Order: sequence, then structure tokens, then C-alpha cells
Amino acid sequence: MIQLKGFIFDMDGVIVDNHRYHFQAWMAFSEKYQFRLDENIYREQFNGKTNADLFKMIFGDISNEKISSYAMEKESSYQKIYETAMKPHKGLIDFLDFLVSKNYKLALGTSAPTSNVDFVLDKLLLRKYFPVIVDGPQVFQGKPHPEVYLKCIQKLGLLPQECVVFEDSLAGLEAGEKAGCKIVGVATSHDAIELRPKTELIISDFTEAKALLRL
Repeated sequence: MIQLKGFIFDMDGVIVDNHRYHFQAWMAFSEKYQFRLDENIYREQFNGKTNADLFKMIFGDISNEKISSYAMEKESSYQKIYETAMKPHKGLIDFLDFLVSKNYKLALGTSAPTSNVDFVLDKLLLRKYFPVIVDGPQVFQGKPHPEVYLKCIQKLGLLPQECVVFEDSLAGLEAGEKAGCKIVGVATSHDAIELRPKTELIISDFTEAKALLRL
């Protein structure tokens, strides 16, 4: 059996349970720009995607300047909505402290823009746990492509089979699997029944993580 040495965490829906706030910001954006969006479309088509992929999906072949402008507008709205409610996912801090105490290597791998990564990590004092961070602007191909996790693995200096990926989205779980990692579903944006076709390893929060992985 391969010994686990590295733990890679997605951000939205994993280290923070924040999808309802992103959804509120996206709904306001969709109402302004008149494109169809509901909870099912959001969960099935938006989760795990980069802003560049999303805005091209919505508006077609637009310029990088337009993508940046739309992204700044949407993410500013999200941050205002979420700022007073933000907190680490249940059990996360204890789990991260445990992993650090056992000298596991940690990384954050997310499709989110750098501004949102900074917003979450700095507001919640989580940056110290993640010496390796790969975020949206560093990734050319969004999930389910494994690029984000392959880059995390490379920066950790590990083999894929030595790493665990924690993901809440179906596209993200597929990306982790394609990268060659063990994958754990976090039942936030999808419930356990929806995640189960992708993985049998599922947690509701991080109070369950050590026991699930037998650490």
C-alpha cells in the first residue's frame, strides 16, 4: 500500500462552505446581464470552472480585458456578501494542525481567482497551512482537466499516488482522479448520493477526515 504524504485541498466548498454566497453573487450577475441561471445550472456547469471558462461560456469569445472586468465585478459582489459570514469549514483547523504535526505536505489547488484566494486565506488566517498554492490564473485548463492538481503534485515534490485530493464538485473529483490521486468528496455543493458515482470516500466535514483515511 502506498503511504500518503500529501494532502491537496480545493477551496470553495472545501476549506470554506461558501457556495450559497457565490450563487447569490452569480444570480445578481445573471439578472443584470440577462442570461439563464438557476441552482441546477450553477451546480452542474459552474462548480470547479475558472472565471475565464465561465465568462466565455456565458458571453462567447470575449477579450481578456472583458473577462477581467466581469470577474472583478462578480467577485467584488461575492466578497461583500460573504465577508461577514465567512468561517473555516467544520473541523478544518484541527485537521490541518494534525497534518502539520505529522509532517504531511499540504497544498491548495483551486480554480478561484487570486483575489478570492487572498480574501479567504488572509481573512481566516489559513495561509500558513498552505506553502503550495495553485489558483485560477496559474491554470490554462479548468477542471475536469487535471492540470491544477498535477501542478500541485509537482510543487509538493510527490508522486500522484502519494496524494489525497479533497473536492466538493464532480468536475473536481474527476480532475483529482485523472491526476492519479486518491479522491475524497466533501458533501457541500453536492450531497453524498450525487458524489458517490465518483468516489466512495465522502465526508460531510473535516471532523470525519482522520477516521475515513485511518490517519
